[in-house]
Amino acid sequence: MMAASSQSVYTIRDGCFGYTNTPVLDDINLSISRGKFYGLIGPNGSGKTTLLDMLATTTRPDRGEVLFKNRPVASYRRQELARLIALVPQDFTLGFDYTVFDVVLMGRHPHIPRFSNPSAKDLDLVENALTLMDITSLRDRAVTDLSGGEKQRVVVARALAQDTEVLILDEATSNLDIRHTIEIMRVIYGRVVKTAVTVVAAIHDLNLAAAFCDELVVLDKGRIVAGGPVQEILTNELIRQVFSVEGHVYLHSHTQTPRVEYELNKNDTG
Repeated sequence: MMAASSQSVYTIRDGCFGYTNTPVLDDINLSISRGKFYGLIGPNGSGKTTLLDMLATTTRPDRGEVLFKNRPVASYRRQELARLIALVPQDFTLGFDYTVFDVVLMGRHPHIPRFSNPSAKDLDLVENALTLMDITSLRDRAVTDLSGGEKQRVVVARALAQDTEVLILDEATSNLDIRHTIEIMRVIYGRVVKTAVTVVAAIHDLNLAAAFCDELVVLDKGRIVAGGPVQEILTNELIRQVFSVEGHVYLHSHTQTPRVEYELNKNDTG
């Protein structure tokens, strides 16, 4: 996963990061290729959000370097990066009563010249994102009045309207019902297949990750412990070692993608 190439979107070399005296990431070496869907998996507290922030360039490593398209991220202007990378954060709050339409339109701001109005293309991208996220009926509602799941779909729509080469998703479906979770994953997967967008997504649900991701990056205690194609990485042993649970990995008979069944003993209550 280390070597950079002309197809590398990201290269992290010896990346380390910590808060005060608390190390979070250590010795991160990672290469992310164009046009793939990467699932970032690992237990709570393993450093997933911090690694995503590093990829989104909102966090700089204490040591090591991060290259984006073979250039140090520090060499990019902020607006230039905003045209290339979109982030769906785990937590999203707004202190003003912006409408859903206005929030999704914010995704176009890096592309709109200063003191200019949105173009027809900008508005088309916003309308398309509203439709894809099934929130057209909410367009005039204040985001402060929405449920957690509705807000999450608005934030994903904003990222889609941003129309970037890279999508960074931090538990983007955590507040969603099953229907909207699957629909969002299908939309994002479609971007990868049709337009070679690169996606890096932190995902708790291993079956969801296995169904949609091309490769998995596994974090544990701030280090990358495994990485590669889903069928090579997702094993009984990895689930036991990283997540401390017993699971059985098998291929789904119809999709031929890995599936995980967990050993649940309801009688073992401790």
